[in-house]
Amino acid sequence: MNSKERMKAAIMLQPVDKVPNAPFYEAPICNYFGKTFRGALIEDHAMAEAHIRGVEKYQLDWVMVGMGLIGGILPEALGCTVNYPEDVFPIIEKTTIQSEDDVETLVRYSLQTDRMERFVKGVSLLHDYFRGEVPIAVEFISPFSIATRLRGTNEIMDDLYQHPAMVHRLQELLTVVDIELGKVFLEAGVQYIFYGADMECPLLISPKHYEEFVHPYTSRVINALSGAGGTLLPHMCGNIVDTGIVDLLMETGCRGIMPGNLTQAEVLDIRKLKAKVEDRICIFDNLNPNTSLLIGTPAETAAETQAHLDRAKGMHGYIFTSAGTMAPTTPQTNFEAMNDTVVNYPWAR
Repeated sequence: MNSKERMKAAIMLQPVDKVPNAPFYEAPICNYFGKTFRGALIEDHAMAEAHIRGVEKYQLDWVMVGMGLIGGILPEALGCTVNYPEDVFPIIEKTTIQSEDDVETLVRYSLQTDRMERFVKGVSLLHDYFRGEVPIAVEFISPFSIATRLRGTNEIMDDLYQHPAMVHRLQELLTVVDIELGKVFLEAGVQYIFYGADMECPLLISPKHYEEFVHPYTSRVINALSGAGGTLLPHMCGNIVDTGIVDLLMETGCRGIMPGNLTQAEVLDIRKLKAKVEDRICIFDNLNPNTSLLIGTPAETAAETQAHLDRAKGMHGYIFTSAGTMAPTTPQTNFEAMNDTVVNYPWAR
């Protein structure tokens, strides 16, 4: 199997020849192989070069891009003031929505900025280089998560109580933006849309608020982009099983679910998620990017990775990944210990 075939088979809950290896590798790979971190994160040719080197060296089963998109390029296109330091993620210095009066100004912004065009070109370069044999995944965010960037996280949380109509209107406009942007990436060769939704996770808002303020807009985006040919893969931290979030996600057209962290030190047990979804949908693993991988030794990282793989042994529809974005400072020796454990794991069935 090549990477495209392996990932597709796992998502369709079919047998695979080995564990699909799809970590959230972008930040460390940009650090290991980029001439600069910023360039590898957002600049067409520099981005393509860093990802090509990383994917080929580590036998990764997808190309994962998007932290620069969601952290800087998209908020900037929608009116935020963004700083792009050379060695860290983009920093939003001024938000777009200061009051209810600012919400309607979003209809005037264009996604066709120079930075957006360069980023999309980088995606196209990667697609052309791998000729479709390694699928391209772009990290995307929900209308609610975009809203937190444009308004501020604390402000949006307060708005749920003080200005609920504004939160709904903001997401109505951003749903249109999300669908438009998603179609741009699908046309550029993206197959998988990693749909990040941590700003509405159970760690931050209640399940009731999720169902009222988030689910209608998330459903629209997922279903529209699924209908346009994309494979939507929602990611969310928190206890998404006991809160019923998984049930809501499975009402949409998503094809896989990616659980995240419960706390900085603990992740959701994927066996609990598997028991909930059974063989109805693919699940991704959630190796904690904050523990041994970041601050431990290679031996500790290999042991933690092995434990995750052992817990998943025999599952239909399983893909190895991390619980979220890895830090740029993830030691390369630890990354390689994780990767070697996955690549050499005796999975074939």
